Amino acid sequence: MTDFAGQVAYYACHQVYLSRRAFYLLVVDMSKDQNDKAHEHNTERHDPVGSLFHHWTYKDYFTFWLQCIQTYRDDGNRRTLGKQTETVDGRHPVILVASHKDKAKPNTFPTFAFFEELKSSLPRNQILQHLLSPDRYYEVECPSGPLFDKQEKMIEKVRECVVQNVQGLYHWGEEIPISWAKFEDILKNRKEERVLERSTLKGLEELRMLSKSDIDDMLQFFHEIGQIIYFADEKLRDVIVIDVQWFVDGFKNIITDPKHLAHETDEDEIKRGRISMLILKRIWKKETEKPYIPHMNSILPYMEKLGLMVEMKTKKGQNTEDKKFYIPSMNRVDMPSEAVDTINAGQKTSILIFHFKTYLPHFFFFRLVVRCFKEWDVLRETMFYKNVTFYKKKDHCIAITVNKTSIQLQVFTRSREINLSSKRVMKIRKTTENNIWEITKTFHKQVKFDRGYSCKSIKIGDEDQGDFFLQSEILPVKKETPNVQCPLHVEINQTHEIDTYKLLRF
Repeated sequence: MTDFAGQVAYYACHQVYLSRRAFYLLVVDMSKDQNDKAHEHNTERHDPVGSLFHHWTYKDYFTFWLQCIQTYRDDGNRRTLGKQTETVDGRHPVILVASHKDKAKPNTFPTFAFFEELKSSLPRNQILQHLLSPDRYYEVECPSGPLFDKQEKMIEKVRECVVQNVQGLYHWGEEIPISWAKFEDILKNRKEERVLERSTLKGLEELRMLSKSDIDDMLQFFHEIGQIIYFADEKLRDVIVIDVQWFVDGFKNIITDPKHLAHETDEDEIKRGRISMLILKRIWKKETEKPYIPHMNSILPYMEKLGLMVEMKTKKGQNTEDKKFYIPSMNRVDMPSEAVDTINAGQKTSILIFHFKTYLPHFFFFRLVVRCFKEWDVLRETMFYKNVTFYKKKDHCIAITVNKTSIQLQVFTRSREINLSSKRVMKIRKTTENNIWEITKTFHKQVKFDRGYSCKSIKIGDEDQGDFFLQSEILPVKKETPNVQCPLHVEINQTHEIDTYKLLRF
């Protein structure tokens, strides 16, 4: 069982826990007004001020959790038991519990009224309502003392629902090799080692009969059920993280450390999500019972893979202790108008929009930012904001941003005397697109997106949903016709033309 901490600081690492082999128990406090801003009632544990979650209501968070579950769940509805295959209902993996019924105003919610209120609050353009069912909805009381019989019976109904739900999962009753069960014992006995080198597995008596592909399958299985963290990437496949909670706590310690300023760290650095190697070591050295320093070289690449943090490129001759790491989820700095002025000072492309059809995972942008560090140089360290990042490739500058529904890309030069190279722009687009595709593959329920533009002149980071159109709706066009009528605004008082020449630069 994993209890997801509610603080914003943890959100970026929730992806470690979310699994297609899981069921989910979602608890909502029904004593709260769902339209209230959540952080105003929970300032001690929950501090989203300045983050992307700053103004979220309780309803926003309810939608957010269902979106996360939808992204990682599996629609598999068949399972194999020995030689028999049967159909399993896997469409409703969420048990919804409305807590604190005893603190809600009397008679505020007749039977199922709160359930219907939550369900009706979900975005209509997203397929989330099917995750909920009145058969998996319970209203429970949370008194400070012992439970009465009636209260205990409701808790018992929740327990029964958990059992029924688990037994209905498509992989319930799935057969696994005996050696895999032995590996589970190995994990328990060696958990205090925190990480294992894959090369040690072949030397273990319990696993000596397994082939390389068998070990691959076994590690993938235990990764999916949340007992280990393992990726078969070239840079990661030699190390297995066998204490998942320890790994997550290592990241949590970085972003929630109350003594950042006591380390004489520049407050602006922290707000921008940057810490030095020296500070990182100081934070982790405090964890003496569960040490991190001996395993730094093993876990930092995993944190980079998950988009949690990335080492910034160093200058020649720079001291190791002065190396810096960028942690996107810590950045709480808004993009200033000066950054837009920088884009407008030279030549620029239209904004290419990767518009996500159903749901854009909130940490998707973080992972993209980290991947792009490996592709390009940073334009300037101070030009990294909570929802916009700036890179450079020779004399071409790159802006990548996120809004509620889209990732946006714009290429520009610092001066009008520097011409945009069509070849270089296309290469930058291809690199960005490939990175986005690679990230979407990591979700069990692949996130889908369209490519296109906004029909109106918007600045990077603006919302684009209402004016978004597919590039196939406007391209290709005849070279002798630089302008075409906007396909979205056909009313006489809204008609306008689109400059396709700028679009063709993509």
